Amino acid sequence: MSRPLPRSHQAELLASLRKGAKNLRYLPGRYARSLFPIASWLPNYQPEWLWGDFVAGLTVGLVAIPQSISYASKLAGLPAQFGLYTSFIGALLYALFATSKGGALGAWVFAYIFYLDVTIGPTAVLSLAVGQTLTTNASGATTAQQVTFALTLAFWTGVIQLLIGLFRFGIVIDFVPIPVIAGFTTGAGIQVIVSQLPTLIGVKGVITTNSPVQVLIDFFKAISTATEWDSIFGITSLAFILLIKFSTDYAVKKRGIAWLKYVGFLKNTIVLIIYTGISYGVRNNAAIAFSMVKTVPFGLSGIQKGNYSVSYASTVFPAIPGIVVISVLEHIAVVKTYGRVNGYTTNPNQEIVAMGVANTLGSFVGGFPATGSFSRSAIKAASGVRSPVGSFITGIIVVIGLFSLTNALYYVPQAVLASIVVNSVADLVEKGKVVSRLVKIEILDFIGFAVAFIVTLVSSLENAIYASVGYSLLVLLFRVARPRVQILSKASNGEWIDPESDEFIEESPAPPLASDVPGGIFVFRIDEALTYPNSNYIVERVKDAVLRRFKYTNTATRKADKTWSDDTEQRYLASRKGGGCRILLDLKDDMARYTGYPVPFYFANVRRRQVNALLGVPQHSVGEIRHVYAEPTTKRRWIKFKKSVEEIVEQEAKDRAALEYFHKSVDDAVDAASRERMGGATINAAVQAQSQSEATV
Repeated sequence: MSRPLPRSHQAELLASLRKGAKNLRYLPGRYARSLFPIASWLPNYQPEWLWGDFVAGLTVGLVAIPQSISYASKLAGLPAQFGLYTSFIGALLYALFATSKGGALGAWVFAYIFYLDVTIGPTAVLSLAVGQTLTTNASGATTAQQVTFALTLAFWTGVIQLLIGLFRFGIVIDFVPIPVIAGFTTGAGIQVIVSQLPTLIGVKGVITTNSPVQVLIDFFKAISTATEWDSIFGITSLAFILLIKFSTDYAVKKRGIAWLKYVGFLKNTIVLIIYTGISYGVRNNAAIAFSMVKTVPFGLSGIQKGNYSVSYASTVFPAIPGIVVISVLEHIAVVKTYGRVNGYTTNPNQEIVAMGVANTLGSFVGGFPATGSFSRSAIKAASGVRSPVGSFITGIIVVIGLFSLTNALYYVPQAVLASIVVNSVADLVEKGKVVSRLVKIEILDFIGFAVAFIVTLVSSLENAIYASVGYSLLVLLFRVARPRVQILSKASNGEWIDPESDEFIEESPAPPLASDVPGGIFVFRIDEALTYPNSNYIVERVKDAVLRRFKYTNTATRKADKTWSDDTEQRYLASRKGGGCRILLDLKDDMARYTGYPVPFYFANVRRRQVNALLGVPQHSVGEIRHVYAEPTTKRRWIKFKKSVEEIVEQEAKDRAALEYFHKSVDDAVDAASRERMGGATINAAVQAQSQSEATV
């Protein structure tokens, strides 16, 4: 039974258009439902989930309060209340639009459980980026003007994120690999820790938004200005946080005391409460002087709005690209991390939409740029969250804090907030074991990690993210333009391998080669698709391999027919310039001139229609290419080629014959080439004998 012919490109395009037109009426509804995942999970909400959501929401809310005021005041350089505004509005809005995740049960019936791991709000890295942006673009402004700048920045950041998500451009995130993001977050984590050293021990006069190297230089120059009680509060609170962290980890993992994990989650809150109480107790002692948060407006009375005029937008626009890229990369990294850990897939476009909504609307209630938080998301997942209701509860807890804790926040020591920041970002720093593994797996990924890490340490976060993205694009282009071309041999275990590759050489013991490839047959594999940037490189690699392995056999070619640059007797492979699959035709011609007879090409695991349409249909066993068309008619103004019925039948027969040159495995292709070679050798011998007899006559 003959194999069906592949559909032509026109047939595939028309089929796709017909399918799209048929489903066109359903697309608006599907698109609208995809923008509001709450319509999917809310009707399926189970009462049994409420306890898990309440515990997770309460825990994350108690963690978010100290983190939010720390990030706002110590990293972004804004009043503490704006961290709380950003936290509660992000938790409420993100839950409405974020991707839901589901688990399938059974072979035919699918039961979906929707819940959410990620928590959006102020983060250490993005808050530091906002602080650096304010230093660069609003250095001489008042606090109110800096707040206006930050809120306006959040608005336009959200607008651009919405455009990216709504028009489904989230695919651009895939161009930045995880190792590069890891290098950036590691460098940013160290930069955040270094920036908190002056506050931790009360050193004055250090601009903490500079590069880490500069901050360290200024810190040691001014270390003599450190205050006694700031140092005591900062160092002891950090030690207390670490003590709770490691002791609870030991109790949970080694002793099996599971409930202590919640104590570990709330370590920042516990320390903040204790040291705020101490601060309140010594408030009237003039001998004990240290920096405090001071006034935090009650409830939502301190809310400000950004400046949304077009004229002011030009002031903010220079800072937008860096903030957008950092927020999107950080958020997608969090989402993909927990999706990989918990076994579900996410929709990057919808995640960006959710983040855009949170930033855009959040700017009207005092929110500065926000994104997904690694630490709070980890706590939320470990606390047993079951649905986005957990995020609503987190937002409510933060709002309650705004209406009940503002008086107490007055006495929070600044050094304690610095210790909370240092502890919160410590997990962003990758361990040495992970970095060493990158060196062993892929050196280019390690270089990307190193580039992002080093630039982050010596420059700003904005410059680091540009360097990271630029390196990622260069590596992508390099891999496309210079793919590996492997010359294959068959091992005794039946696998086709490259004997010269490092994988084969380092394998102990290496599988022995079963035998050489049948004489006259050359097998190679390309790691990338054949495209215009890499076509010349691939062909040159193939030519070099042919010259090393096969002798020049075209005795019919005269010296006068060679190129002016060919000074050998056996090299007759000219350099070619072409694009994509077109250059395979030139390679085929070169092989024919080098061997003295047409060389058939066999393909395994390729898209048959595209290659077949280009290379044409072999007429004989040796792979001659020829297409026959009828003469053009002159009755119309435009030239039109017609085919007779006989020619159509002949063309279809040739198309079916061409399918014999496309195979599903390398073994099948090699077997077909062996049979072809035997038949071709017989024909060539007959042709040479006939030529000799004619010459004799």
